[in-house]
Amino acid sequence: MNKMKTTDWAKYSGLGIQMVASVLICLYIGKWLGVKLGSENLGALFGTLFGLFASIYNLSKQIKN
Repeated sequence: MNKMKTTDWAKYSGLGIQMVASVLICLYIGKWLGVKLGSENLGALFGTLFGLFASIYNLSKQIKN
């Protein structure tokens, strides 16, 4: 019984770091695309929003499994 509880918290312990990493990577890509297209702030905004939605989707998918 204790082994199940240990694996439960270990399974979800890296999700916060994974969410932050995906948002930061998407922010960087958005800024880079924004510079190439002429609007760095707009690219950063869309990159951040995409990273946020992608990480929330991944979180909900991980929790369901």
